Amino acid sequence: MSQVNMLQYLSKTIFSLCILATVMLYLGCSKSETPRAVPAQTNTTAPEVNESSNVSQLEAPPKNSESQSHELPVITFGNDTPSTSSAHGEMKSGEKQNETLEADKRADVVIAALKDLQILLGTWRGITQKNFDGSKALDETNWVWDFKTNPKQPALVMSSEASPYYRLASMTYLPESEQYQLQLTGDEGQTSTLIGEFTSEIKDEPGDDDKPQRTYKLEFTEKEPEDKTKRLVFNQQNNNRYLLEVYEQRGGNDRFFRVDTVSTQREGTSMALIDEGYGERTCIISGGLGTITVSYQGKSYYVCCTGCKAAFEEEPERWIARFEEQSKSMN
Repeated sequence: MSQVNMLQYLSKTIFSLCILATVMLYLGCSKSETPRAVPAQTNTTAPEVNESSNVSQLEAPPKNSESQSHELPVITFGNDTPSTSSAHGEMKSGEKQNETLEADKRADVVIAALKDLQILLGTWRGITQKNFDGSKALDETNWVWDFKTNPKQPALVMSSEASPYYRLASMTYLPESEQYQLQLTGDEGQTSTLIGEFTSEIKDEPGDDDKPQRTYKLEFTEKEPEDKTKRLVFNQQNNNRYLLEVYEQRGGNDRFFRVDTVSTQREGTSMALIDEGYGERTCIISGGLGTITVSYQGKSYYVCCTGCKAAFEEEPERWIARFEEQSKSMN
């Protein structure tokens, strides 16, 4: 074979191999692209979107928790001010209830101590033994209960427009010292405080009408102011009469000298004592003789004075509950 023919043969062989390689390459590429020709990529796009959506949903809670982190202190965690405030409010409410209970207990002790002195309740007319401006002074007073000025410190109070010794008087009991206290207010607003004790104990003895008549002596000595000391003695003669004895201390001497006696007589309804009590006419507040009718929710009750009437009208449920409890304990 000539050299020329050899070259032609090799050229044809190489060309055939190139053609074969090209065909094989084409066939191989066609086979490898078949999976991609299927619109699977388009279908897989949806899962990718869903995956991103799921990711966003999974990531959403941290965002929400972040927003809730601002609310949590208000509701329960971080800053528990509401729960603290609630607890503080409950504590204050409990303290207030305890204070009210203690005040009620104290008031009951005071009322019980003054109960034996409420023979003073009512209107009285007195006349001095001493002359003032050339004549004896006439004094008209009206004793009532006072539950409003200091609810935990009830008092028997009276006012007078003509007394030469006071315009207002308030008598109460001090549980701490187990003493009585009398506060006086003069015609110019000056005040004085006197501390008292019994020099003659309370007695109930039959009178001319065979009804029990109350007697006692309750002596009050001035403690304030200290520059001038006086003494007042309530000398109860019977249910409808008492003497107000006025004493003064002179010249730095410890002795007291009587300077006047105000003879006082009851006006109006007698406060006659009854051994077995007052029955249905018992004052719902003081336990004394009821002279005034009050009502609540269609039911009527008795009170002994305008002071008790005012107290009942302000807190009827309190006094009714107290009265019923006392009635049960007595039965």
